[in-house]
Amino acid sequence: MQKQDLVIRAIREADIDAVQNFLLGQLQELFAQEGQLAITNDIWGIRKTYLEPINCNMWGVFTRLGEVVGTAAICTYNDRIELLKGRYDLPITAEVGRFYIDKSLRRQGLGSNLVKTLTDFCIKQGYLIMYLHTHRFLPGGFNFWEKQGFVITIDEGGSAEIVHMEKILT
Repeated sequence: MQKQDLVIRAIREADIDAVQNFLLGQLQELFAQEGQLAITNDIWGIRKTYLEPINCNMWGVFTRLGEVVGTAAICTYNDRIELLKGRYDLPITAEVGRFYIDKSLRRQGLGSNLVKTLTDFCIKQGYLIMYLHTHRFLPGGFNFWEKQGFVITIDEGGSAEIVHMEKILT
């Protein structure tokens, strides 16, 4: 499958089941072997978390046949991470989440295209900061985000290898 055979678009109500299946598969593939429990409340609540709020959204990468092969989401950061309590002005801070590309399609520019989509959306919504956290053990994850202009704010280390990153929007 080639990049030109794929389309990035905002997900719709009709896509939710396929997006949930893709996301759960990605979590199983990327996190199960590390023995980590990935929180999935937002996956079961895609409509409420990403589709209903005007300043949130989720995008999918779709094949011509409608198969989901990538996802990315934006929502307002909610100050839920204890280590970051009070760091961000909440109304102007967006959180990047559920950013996954099928392993057969990585390193073809899809991730960069998704980041551009997210960034454009954030700017239109009036966000000034994009926040995310990643794990150093994820294939290509940390390096990818650095190349996208995100900088480390806190590197937790430890077995989960969590790195908190942000990008200031201008």
